[in-house]
Amino acid sequence: MARKAQSKDSAANLAADADASIPRISLGEAGFIGLRVTNKQIVEESNRVFRYPSMLKVVAEMKVDPTVAAALNIYKIMLGRVKWTVKPPDDATDKEIARARFVASCMDDMENTWSNFISEVTTYLPYGFAVIEKVMRRRLKRNGSKFNDGLVGLSKLAPRGQDTIKNWYFSPDGREFTGVGQSIVNLENSYRYTDVTNAVDGLVTIPREKFLLFCADSEKDNPQGRSILKSVYLPYKQLTLLKDQLMLGVSKDLQGIPKVGMPVKYFDANASAEDRAVYEGFKDIVDGLAAGTRSGIMYPLIFDEISKQPLFSVDLLEAKGGKAFDIPGIIKSLQNDILTALNVDIIKLGSDSKGSFSLADSKENLLAMALEFRLQEIRAVLNKDLMVDLFRRNGWDIERLPTFEFGDLVDIDTEAFSKLIQRCASVGLVNADKDVINKVREVIGVPTIPEDQEVDRETLIGASSRSGDGMAAGKSGNGTSDIGGDSNNQDASAANADNKA
Repeated sequence: MARKAQSKDSAANLAADADASIPRISLGEAGFIGLRVTNKQIVEESNRVFRYPSMLKVVAEMKVDPTVAAALNIYKIMLGRVKWTVKPPDDATDKEIARARFVASCMDDMENTWSNFISEVTTYLPYGFAVIEKVMRRRLKRNGSKFNDGLVGLSKLAPRGQDTIKNWYFSPDGREFTGVGQSIVNLENSYRYTDVTNAVDGLVTIPREKFLLFCADSEKDNPQGRSILKSVYLPYKQLTLLKDQLMLGVSKDLQGIPKVGMPVKYFDANASAEDRAVYEGFKDIVDGLAAGTRSGIMYPLIFDEISKQPLFSVDLLEAKGGKAFDIPGIIKSLQNDILTALNVDIIKLGSDSKGSFSLADSKENLLAMALEFRLQEIRAVLNKDLMVDLFRRNGWDIERLPTFEFGDLVDIDTEAFSKLIQRCASVGLVNADKDVINKVREVIGVPTIPEDQEVDRETLIGASSRSGDGMAAGKSGNGTSDIGGDSNNQDASAANADNKA
């Protein structure tokens, strides 16, 4: 009640003054973003390789490269293992808590699992965007729901393949993105979609309000976003070409280069048909040996009458000397460039003589920040679109909404966490309330205390380790002893492990 009264007071304080003269202004947009669209196709990308739909083939090729695949798997695994929850608004009422629980129950009441949905969302990183259609249903058991409350929930969050999105629709003034056209022409048994009411000319139109749109590093509000693989395309191509050359060189070093010697007359442009046939026959032999289609050769042994040397000779030309460049070193450098650009070069630590624990910590932090940035992108779409849509479809006020929140990226160091809790509790910085207790229980892997259950305070009595006795007034010293500390009642002695380097 106090919050509502304060809200009314705030509205009154923000009202215009009685003698104010409010100028007339235009509340609409005057300018435009400037996104270039031609024939329902976005042509903003300057690099034609990554201009849609050409980029679909390029991304498909890059995804099977071992180095790129390792980087994308890191993103998929790390983002997929994060736990998602629904948090009620601050100072939530019973009604707001109940509605937050409803949204959380929708996450576990879909035909596809929430983890599968997040896995599909991560495809927006290599492709730049991901279209996930929201399929709603009444929560009735006859409709396949676990619940029978009749509210509007989620049937599934269905991915729409990037390679099926053909057209991008905008409002006549170009300011609003209104939907996509999904092609069904190349789909197997496409006749199944001919009864779809909005299927016209091989396209299914999906209105903007029907799907979640996840974009990576979007500029000019471009719904296609920007593929994270664009920044590594150059080293990827160089790496691909270099690997091909390396394999070709290895093949030549192992097999040698076939070499055939024969009299000059067989090379004469005016050679007879018989001599030309001999020339072509040996040429086929050389090509077959190089291609690996011949396991050996047979030819007549003929000697020159004067020199007594064979007229024909077949042997292998071996590679002499070392390489001018360190090909394996260049390949490793290009692999590092790819992993560094994608913020996952931590996986290379330990593969050579370089690297340290401190370096691993810093790179892990950089990776964690990159992953957290992507999680924030995903959370923004869920809160701005999915949460609002669920509330509106159920006729609820959207002034104060719960929020989707993601959990920790990595497991908490229990040793460091226990020290933090112990030290904070010893000086009275935290109280053993339900939130703190549940956080501790979550970290150590035991069930948390339900919201409708009170904390059993008797179990906390006598559970202190007395680690804070040394911090108490007049008793500052080592542990629980009475050895005096400094004037601020802090233990500055060498016996305190925290004071050691």
